[in-house]
Amino acid sequence: MGDAAALERRYRRNAALCGLTLLLAVALAASLGAFHWLDLLTYDLQVQLRGAGTASGRVVLVYMDEASAGELGRAQGYWSRRQLAAALQQLNAAGAEIIGLDLLLTRPAQQPKDDVELATAMEQAGNVVVARVAAVPGVGSLEAIAPFSDAMLGDGFIDLPLDRDGSLRRIRFLAAEPLADGSLSLTPAFALELTRTYLNLAYQFDFSPTDHFLLGADDQQRLRLPYPELWIHFLGGEASFPRLSYADVVNGRFDPQQVAGRIVLIGSRLASDKDLFSTPFTRYRSQRQPFERLFARVVADVQEQRETGLACHAQAIETLLAGRFLQSAGPAARLALLLLCGLAGQLLFYRRSLRLPAAPLLALLLILLAGTSQGAFLADYWLPLPAALLLLVGQFVAGHLLQKNHEKQRSQWITQVFGRYVSTSIVERLLRGELTADLRGQRAELTIFFADLRDFTRLAEELDARQTAELLNRYFSCMLPELLRQQGTLDKLIGDAILAFFGAPLPSPQHPAQAARAALALLQRLETLRQEPLAGADRLDLAIGINSGEVTIGNLGCDSFMDYTVIGDTVNLASRLEGLNRVYGTRILLSGATAARLPDHEFCLRLLDRVTVKGKQHPIDLYELVGEERSISPAQRQMLQHFASGRTAWRQRDWARARAEFGQALALAPNDGPSRLYLQRVAECEQRPPAADWDGLSHFQHK
Repeated sequence: MGDAAALERRYRRNAALCGLTLLLAVALAASLGAFHWLDLLTYDLQVQLRGAGTASGRVVLVYMDEASAGELGRAQGYWSRRQLAAALQQLNAAGAEIIGLDLLLTRPAQQPKDDVELATAMEQAGNVVVARVAAVPGVGSLEAIAPFSDAMLGDGFIDLPLDRDGSLRRIRFLAAEPLADGSLSLTPAFALELTRTYLNLAYQFDFSPTDHFLLGADDQQRLRLPYPELWIHFLGGEASFPRLSYADVVNGRFDPQQVAGRIVLIGSRLASDKDLFSTPFTRYRSQRQPFERLFARVVADVQEQRETGLACHAQAIETLLAGRFLQSAGPAARLALLLLCGLAGQLLFYRRSLRLPAAPLLALLLILLAGTSQGAFLADYWLPLPAALLLLVGQFVAGHLLQKNHEKQRSQWITQVFGRYVSTSIVERLLRGELTADLRGQRAELTIFFADLRDFTRLAEELDARQTAELLNRYFSCMLPELLRQQGTLDKLIGDAILAFFGAPLPSPQHPAQAARAALALLQRLETLRQEPLAGADRLDLAIGINSGEVTIGNLGCDSFMDYTVIGDTVNLASRLEGLNRVYGTRILLSGATAARLPDHEFCLRLLDRVTVKGKQHPIDLYELVGEERSISPAQRQMLQHFASGRTAWRQRDWARARAEFGQALALAPNDGPSRLYLQRVAECEQRPPAADWDGLSHFQHK
């Protein structure tokens, strides 16, 4: 399997190959148009995020609406051309610069004199642009008939091409029709023709530039237009423009200043004319509940979800007048974005070595990508996101799977080198190259943790071999993860006993607190284990000894076998403390050295005694770890106070007061072992008073 460096090289190679494969797959899918509908979806979202803009006020909409139809007596589905002539006269008199008729004048009226009157009004105005259709399946183009074609200033096609999802986002500038002599006839879009006439540009084109073309004569300030089409810079809905009622215009009920010097568009707003479109702004409007009492309200609500064709032409005109043309990223730019995301996404394969959580790192990359794209969009450059987003997410998933596989291989290697005793912290440091495989001996200040099951030998004699093995395996599977969770390192298992230490090989200034937390966690986990339906589980009990101090730590053994372990008096004392739990009736005992290093106000400790143990000449303070401060009840605190007062009285040889205090402590906690022990000591001192030089020390010459 090799060593850690070989595993790391293999992982880096797999990560690079996986990233390259994902990049090629996404780039191929993008080139085949697989993300087109997602591109359009994100385009609309970016328009929404950009928000509505402010129109220049140079375009005014005149709506042929339901109110106008009722007032003007619209009959047989047609608007009176005599009334339309009146509207043109009113607008011309008010000083309208250009008038656009979003109406098809392709058939004569029932009354020929109405057509004559309308053509006369158009000729007198001299500024009317008429709509036409560039191509109708099976028919061809539809143009204004004479006499309108003679009287109009110009015309433009109103065909609005929709994207695959049925939404309108762009228009074609020109429609080309081959002529008999082999040349092409170029017909402008309705919006382009209105803009051209408004700017008084000649109908001349210069297609010599490679990235744009020019409209207008050489001696004019020509209009620079992008290839191949116009992405409409939507400013919002129809509310972006001043609006007038058609009936008010026909009857002259409007302020002339509203139209003077402006482009005035006349068109239908009737739902029956079906001149309604979905745009980036209308696409995400919330749908209203269609459970209204009045059918007309329902129809109105449906219409509000779409934009009128007249307003869409107005949006295109505003885009042309403003000269803000959205440029869509080409294949080269999209590929460059994918390459950049592919490189950035490689971080997702190395998030553990970078000490960055996977999900926040992915979120950061996605936010940077989305922010960059939106910033470019605000600068009129559209950089589609879906392919790059999918690439990053794919790298995240692939990185997670590769990391899982790598961790599995790494764990197998660690098992071969260190057995099954190392903690997660050792694994991480070892693979980062911060630790070597030999771990030579050194002196270090650590906290030693010794835990042993009480009377397990007797319990094992009552169980058969299979039951004993099952119970011990279940016990260790519950206890050892709690040790490792607190950054403990397992030294060895001695039968049913556990020897562990904290503070190495990963240095930690909090190793005493980690050991204390681990001890409390083990007792809590033991209570859960005791409830399991496993033979002997309910009889398990645990005693723990904890001591802090300087030890020798490292790999000890020979070339064929090494044991990463700790040795020294500090280790021996932890073992002695574990055994003293039997004497005091406690479960967790700490030395004074450990107690002094614990953080204030986190743990509740009880000073039990000052003792000397076998192998130690100097006395030590003995503490019980009662629990976390936040978990101590008022009754427990009162019991501890009585115990402390009783112990003070005992050291002062005040046997009566000591007996009373310990008795009150037992009354509050009948099973308190230390109080019961001290009552026995008080009784012995009363029967056989100690010598004058008595120092209150307890001496233990056995474990």
